[in-house]
Amino acid sequence: MIAGAVAAGAALVVFALASGGRSSAAAGSTGAGATAAVVRTTLAAQEQVAGTLERAGSCTLVSQQSAGTVTELPAPGAVVGRGEVLYWVDGEPVRLLYGTQAAWRTLAVGVSEGTDVLQLKRNLRALGFTADGALKVNDEFDWATAVAIEQWQRAQRAAQTGVLPLGSIAFLPGTVRVTAQLALPGDPALPGTQVLGLSSTDLAVSVPLDPSLRQLVRVGDRVQIQLPEGQTTPGRVIRIGAGATAETGQTSSARSGSAGAGAAAQAGSSSAGGAQAGGGPSPTVPVMISLDRPSDARGLDQVPVEVLITDTVHRGVLAVPIAALLALAGSGYAVAVDEGGTRTLMPVTPGIFDGNLVEVSSPRLRAGMRAEVPSS
Repeated sequence: MIAGAVAAGAALVVFALASGGRSSAAAGSTGAGATAAVVRTTLAAQEQVAGTLERAGSCTLVSQQSAGTVTELPAPGAVVGRGEVLYWVDGEPVRLLYGTQAAWRTLAVGVSEGTDVLQLKRNLRALGFTADGALKVNDEFDWATAVAIEQWQRAQRAAQTGVLPLGSIAFLPGTVRVTAQLALPGDPALPGTQVLGLSSTDLAVSVPLDPSLRQLVRVGDRVQIQLPEGQTTPGRVIRIGAGATAETGQTSSARSGSAGAGAAAQAGSSSAGGAQAGGGPSPTVPVMISLDRPSDARGLDQVPVEVLITDTVHRGVLAVPIAALLALAGSGYAVAVDEGGTRTLMPVTPGIFDGNLVEVSSPRLRAGMRAEVPSS
């Protein structure tokens, strides 16, 4: 039945792309009943895919000391930020600094230029240790770098050497939450010893994307995320996997809007996966999405969400409320237009759906007309 197809279209979940603001379908009352304005606007059809709201990343922290004994560990749930202590070896702290390249050598005057030096200097500046303004943020370890380290060490009431031995700091991308103690006080702190399980404190959405939808997604794309209680919050695609991988779990997608229908040595990443309805593995493309407003998802973790990815955008088209579409006997659709108190049935061709609006085209239809809608 055509009427059934219209009802199904109305049930699709989509969102608008505002372009100069969408004109609301303001209802009025005429002799023909309630009406709504025919508007010219921008509509967008979207794909709805399943994802998981989770911590943005996880890793395992390993020891880099040549020898020693683990003496103290933070409790699971502890949050560690820049410059704070991750754990202790022989009573000496191992501190967190921000950076994506792993610490791999002792840092002191005489070392070659490198990304690790650049990361160190960025952290020293962020912590407020600048050798009285002489520190220049670049990849060269100079005398000002050593002085800034001494200032930091003085603030920690540690020996002021201007040197950071390998194992005394760990570079990680940001603030972390301790998820597990993988070592115990008294364990040897040898190179490669697993010490802590860590996760990011940031929330993100992981989507095991069907490869057929890969062309719809690019890094930087804006998306909408539907949270479990129905609230919608904006997000941005921040990472896309290189290719499809077989994953287990559950994935789904629903097409909507159609009228016809690291630290290398220290961290290991986690990913979500999908599977076909039968439970077997299916290839997916891992996509990671950041939240523009993390506070919208405060208190949530490891929960299913829906992500709306823009598929098709039609700009400057005529649109009416979906409820204004009338199924004609036999086939086709029409809109009942109030023209000066006269009810005129205008055949229209539906386009994409977007929220409660549907794109319509007709040689006689124009913006500003009043389309008849059911009275509420």
